[in-house]
Amino acid sequence: MSRAIAVTPRNEVAGHFGKAAAFLVFDEQGQLVTTLENTGSREIGCKHKKRLQRQLSDLGVSEIMLGNVGKRSLARLLQAGFSVTRVPVRSQVSAVLGGSIVGEQLTSPEQGRPCKREKGDCGCGCGSKKKPAPVKIGTAMNTKLSLSGLTKVGGLKL
Repeated sequence: MSRAIAVTPRNEVAGHFGKAAAFLVFDEQGQLVTTLENTGSREIGCKHKKRLQRQLSDLGVSEIMLGNVGKRSLARLLQAGFSVTRVPVRSQVSAVLGGSIVGEQLTSPEQGRPCKREKGDCGCGCGSKKKPAPVKIGTAMNTKLSLSGLTKVGGLKL
């Protein structure tokens, strides 16, 4: 059973799953195995979070420790079989590994933070339809309009 801890650039527990700078992956003995950089930490939407989940799974991670996680991400992590534990934000990694920090086991998506966007507004394809872009006035062209006999437009010869 390996464990991943979401961290900031200062190696403290990150405040959010998708915004973590990296994930430190430890083996059963608490030895650092690898560091998984979160290249999508500034992206909006769910795509990079799904990628992180897949990468953590490929590394054999079974437990994820973090500061906070959104409801949808938590639901996906729990559905994939991860054990998710919330620990205080900015805790030292050594304190978390040493057991001096007590975490809260997250077992239900309702324990996650609510999404800041209404469902479907993230544009990531996570299950909802995008709204069509509004039509701007003056951009739609009448296809029945004839341009024959026109020789100049805005001072330019045709």
